[in-house]
Amino acid sequence: MRLLGGLSPAPTVRVVTIDALPGGEPMPVGGDLVDWIEAHGDAATPEVLVANLEELVAAAEPVDLTAGRPQPPAAYLPFPVEELPEPVRGFVIAGAKAIGCDPAFLALPMLTAVGAAIGTTRRVELKRGWSAPPILWTAVVGESGTSKTPAFRLVMAPVRELQRRYLEEHAAQEKAYLEDVAFHEKAHAEWKRDKKTTDAPPIKPEPPQATRLVVGDTTVEALAPILLANPRGVLLARDELAGWFGSFDRYSGGKGGSDSAHWLSMHIAETIVVDRKTGVSRTIVVPEAAVWVTGGIQPAVLHRALGAEHRDSGMAARLLLAHPPRIAKRWTEADIDPQAERDLAELVEHLYSLEYDIDDQGVDAPGVLPLTPDAKAIYKRFYNQHAREQAELTGDLAAAWSKLEEYAARLALVVHLIRWAAGDLPEDGSSDNTVDAASMAAGIALVAWFKREARRVYRQLSESDDDRRLRQLAEWIERKGGKVTAREVQQGRRDCPTAADAEAVLEELVAAGWGAWSVSAPTAKGGRPSRIFVLSTASTSTQPHNSRG
Repeated sequence: MRLLGGLSPAPTVRVVTIDALPGGEPMPVGGDLVDWIEAHGDAATPEVLVANLEELVAAAEPVDLTAGRPQPPAAYLPFPVEELPEPVRGFVIAGAKAIGCDPAFLALPMLTAVGAAIGTTRRVELKRGWSAPPILWTAVVGESGTSKTPAFRLVMAPVRELQRRYLEEHAAQEKAYLEDVAFHEKAHAEWKRDKKTTDAPPIKPEPPQATRLVVGDTTVEALAPILLANPRGVLLARDELAGWFGSFDRYSGGKGGSDSAHWLSMHIAETIVVDRKTGVSRTIVVPEAAVWVTGGIQPAVLHRALGAEHRDSGMAARLLLAHPPRIAKRWTEADIDPQAERDLAELVEHLYSLEYDIDDQGVDAPGVLPLTPDAKAIYKRFYNQHAREQAELTGDLAAAWSKLEEYAARLALVVHLIRWAAGDLPEDGSSDNTVDAASMAAGIALVAWFKREARRVYRQLSESDDDRRLRQLAEWIERKGGKVTAREVQQGRRDCPTAADAEAVLEELVAAGWGAWSVSAPTAKGGRPSRIFVLSTASTSTQPHNSRG
């Protein structure tokens, strides 16, 4: 059966059990096909026997030849750019085409950066007592040379430009502050010399606080004063996230410790209390500390970084991951329209201009956007289906599913506010202060894609060396079009120097469920038939799909 299941196309196999004679009498103990034929008597002509056997075959159920066979990992599906509103969608598509990379390389940092622009000024309310901030943690997994860095820099350009302007303003404020300090010191000295004065001492000027949008330092001790001065939150954007993972263990003996706990709080904008060893304020309390995280990481580094302690703590489950397959670079004259870059920069700046609501005590508070009735109905259906899926999962995937439940709402909020900033909401204003069905449907569709990616990436994280070797060979075959002969493998792979080596490794792929053998017919010129290995998931990484099911 295993050999039959490895053929392409797979044959239909039915197993016929003869447990009764033609007259309806039970088959005698130890009976076989001879007894069945003899029971036909004089009617046992070849034509009658064949017809009766065909009836028995037609009544038998086909055998599932794939039952018990290892199944290959799910094929990669391209990022569902159709769920992104304009101008983000057009920028991601154009950027991916210009760089020659998968759209996920731009989409993940883009969504995170836009969420950081919204900051803690807005939350989405799912029901009374349950609201969520637009905080996203994303990581693009890719080997060196897969265009992670160019895509990341392209997305971050408008944020970094805005940050540069803020820092220039701060430099001017710092210069003015130093002049004020000099005047204050002079005035204070004169006040001290005047023994008869009853005036209060001159008020010391307050140092200016820099507006920070982006940070690179990953230690909580360094972040705490920045967050205290920037209540909207900040974006931790690093081309390589290895340093971020390493910071969890830097001051805690390799066990993660309190830094991990603080980061978990920053994922939900909770209060953190940080005790510092130096500085004027040894204890810093940051209410609603919020940090958005985005960047790239190499597969091997991710495997080492997401050790058991970070999986157990739930740190890994909070990451939205994408691992697009490697594709060969090809020169392209494609470029991004400067107007598209300006549109994105205006969008980012517009979102950074969002202000807090004012609560009953006159204090800044996040604006809370409830769901419209249609959006609520969509989310309820998603929630119930998602819960049924989670009940069937264990371990890392169960933990990831527990966070993806709320990520649908967070992504819906980000999508909705992009639409608001772009003037894409209904003109009657009915959706200005709510999250509507269109935004919620997009958030849920994005989570469906992230769920599929989570399964792929977590499977890769648990691979053995042999599993990884076979997966990388399958990805190489897919780049070749999904079909190869043993000779092509021998010629194209250094790890298969002989025809026997190539044949053997392709047999391993068949046994592991990655594909099957197909026999090609001789050409018009004659020759011998050749065996071709056909990848089960060939070409699916480039096929369009319906992200909403």
